[in-house]
Amino acid sequence: MKALQNLSEEDTKKRYIEPALSKVGWDFEFIKMEYGVKAKDYEFSEGKIDIKTGKRDKSTIKKADYVLFHNGIILAVLEAKAYKYEDSEGIEQAKNYAKALKAPFAFSSSGKGFVKYTLTKDFKGVAKENLPLNAFPSPQELYEAYKKWQNLTNDNLLQTHCDLSQTTPRYYQNNAINAALIAAQKGQNRILLVLATGTGKTLIAYQIAHRLFNQILPNGKKIEKILYLADRNELINTDTTRTFKSFAKGIYKIENRNFKSGYSLYFGIYQQFISGSEENGDKKEHYKALKPDFFDLIFIDECHRGSARADSTWREILEYFSSALQIGMTATPKYNKEQRESQEIGELEEREDDNIDYFGEPVYQYSLQQGIEDGYLAPFSVVELLSNVVQEGYTPELGKRDEEGREIPQETFNSPDFNRTIYLKPQIRFVAKEVSKFLHHTLKNPYAKTIIFCEDQRHALLMKDALQDENKQEVAKDSNYITRITSDDNLGKALLDNFKSQTKRYPVIATTSQLLSTGVDTQMVQVIVIDKIVRDKSLFKQMIGRGTRLNEGLESRGKTHFYVLDFKGIARDFLNDPDFDGEIEFIGTDEVTKREKKPENTSQENKNSKDNKTQTKEPPIKHTIDGEEIEIYTQSKSVAILRNVNGVLTYITQSIESYSGEKLKNTKAFESYLDTLRTGDKATREELLAMLEQKGIFIQELGQMDKFKNCDEFDILLSLAKGSPALSRTQRAKKANKFLESLQPKARELLELLLEKYAQGGINELDSSVFVNEPFASKYNLTTIAQIFKEYGGVNAILQNLKNALYKEVS
Repeated sequence: MKALQNLSEEDTKKRYIEPALSKVGWDFEFIKMEYGVKAKDYEFSEGKIDIKTGKRDKSTIKKADYVLFHNGIILAVLEAKAYKYEDSEGIEQAKNYAKALKAPFAFSSSGKGFVKYTLTKDFKGVAKENLPLNAFPSPQELYEAYKKWQNLTNDNLLQTHCDLSQTTPRYYQNNAINAALIAAQKGQNRILLVLATGTGKTLIAYQIAHRLFNQILPNGKKIEKILYLADRNELINTDTTRTFKSFAKGIYKIENRNFKSGYSLYFGIYQQFISGSEENGDKKEHYKALKPDFFDLIFIDECHRGSARADSTWREILEYFSSALQIGMTATPKYNKEQRESQEIGELEEREDDNIDYFGEPVYQYSLQQGIEDGYLAPFSVVELLSNVVQEGYTPELGKRDEEGREIPQETFNSPDFNRTIYLKPQIRFVAKEVSKFLHHTLKNPYAKTIIFCEDQRHALLMKDALQDENKQEVAKDSNYITRITSDDNLGKALLDNFKSQTKRYPVIATTSQLLSTGVDTQMVQVIVIDKIVRDKSLFKQMIGRGTRLNEGLESRGKTHFYVLDFKGIARDFLNDPDFDGEIEFIGTDEVTKREKKPENTSQENKNSKDNKTQTKEPPIKHTIDGEEIEIYTQSKSVAILRNVNGVLTYITQSIESYSGEKLKNTKAFESYLDTLRTGDKATREELLAMLEQKGIFIQELGQMDKFKNCDEFDILLSLAKGSPALSRTQRAKKANKFLESLQPKARELLELLLEKYAQGGINELDSSVFVNEPFASKYNLTTIAQIFKEYGGVNAILQNLKNALYKEVS
């Protein structure tokens, strides 16, 4: 027995576990040959990149001991441990891997038997079972259990295999493919897949098409004609069509609204199907030249755009071909069921572009955060570079005229007006200078591929001109160092392939408005510049996605992460979904400089460039427009206010948020502040807030800002200290859901009413004194309330437990 206790994990596998699996028909080599995956020691992530070092953290690589496949579907994960351990030792790891791989079964063993977990459909709960060593289920038995778990009565669509001639799908791509096929097998006619930009949605679409082609759906429809529908020609390029390898001889790209028959796979943009508009009286429904059942399967690329909007003319294309199986793909999730319910009761702003309204809930979702954690996507940080005019606006003097001699209205132009109603050239030159400085001096890499998103094509041209002035030496080496790539710029569009290339140096900087925002595979991009107001979260995420591409070739060329330079201050408003985006880091250029510190380049070319830069000491940026001097400078100089800090009138040249955040980060009492807000009474909390104001942490003033006006002080402090988005009080209230579920109905009802008041009025509502007010007074008296809460230790005790649940960060 002592000898058995000394068996290593590998010995236990070979002596006990693998013979038990082989005996019932599990053939790992067959799985590898058939599905292109290594079923033993299955590694299914690359390891997250540490953005500060640019190195992969090998400890984050996900590697399962055994992954059990059947028909290309992952059925189970098995984790093994050395004989001396209990069979259940590895079950938590197996369960976590099973969740990621969307497998319903998790097993663990140390050679004496097997512990089996069957996960619930939401992957939150489990049913446990102990099995003898000789009772491991066979592939067919486990597959039949899988079909039962999926409520599948038919599985003919799952008998098909992926095309492995080009590449083996990654685990999340395999998840998405199988999720779509299972939904189709169950008769679902509209299917939504949500995967972050850069995760290979085109490849997923191809594998689904390959597996469904010539198959018969549950409704009896045979998949013979497939449409890949996009909203711009740039999304249907040679790379896209080349991906659909097995259809090579049957591909047709629809042009001139000529819908030819006799092809298997059609590529088309919306404009080929419909043109004009009802408003202009020139709407033409070209798609009606085809019968409604012409297509059997339609993929809608970037379905967060026009195709998903209820009021969009493009949606009628999908409704016309409603008999086809329709699969929408997007990198930007819209409202899920819970969010729509919140919208209905007024907690969230109404939206027109809810793609879930059309397609239903996503059958699979792979987030930006997951992609970064797995090491398949590049991590990034945001640098805010706000000028004084972006923050304060620009007011021309009375009678001022523009370059064309027209009088400019005597009003204040704010950031959303820039490059829309007014082109403020000093601001454009400011952005060009800061971007150039970032590349040359902060990154110390003037050849880092950069996209600058501008408001329109003229803005992109003005930005190109300003950048050329700032980078004369680089432009002298190659005139294509900076280019404009917009829909009307044929010279710039001709350079797009060079800009996308991993090996071609030029162009380095591309100015654009819309053309590069979606669907363009700009793999080498290391800097994304936002100089346009974006009101749509989907578009913003697509813009950021131009930098997320990551692979071995890019890493070998030095790309491991990227930066977002935000000249509009909008990133915080859009990167506020930690469940999908993860925690986004907002940093200053000093932090970038530390992170990117590299050995000095001794080449004469770079030395001369450096010398020339250091010799030129430019005066403060003062630019003249029609005789008026306008000074443009960064946000650190843009706020000039006096505040009483520790009894001294202090001149503050930063934003209140930045100044308060620095003060807070420099104190060791942060946790105690949070604890006081959680446990203190009203007087104690007010005393703390007054003390913080004296120290220069202006919580009450910050609470008047739009981004914090629905947050309580606890979350404002957290946001200042951590740099993360602040939860609203409504979001904070949901933290108590689990605690509420543990209570009896009457107690739960009382606290739910109390939380509604908290969401409206803040933490002072979580006090026993409010029970004398409505909505409590008309339903309960204080004696009844005391009786209801008696079993929980009384009113004060249950209120403190409620606060502990709300503010669990410090409870």
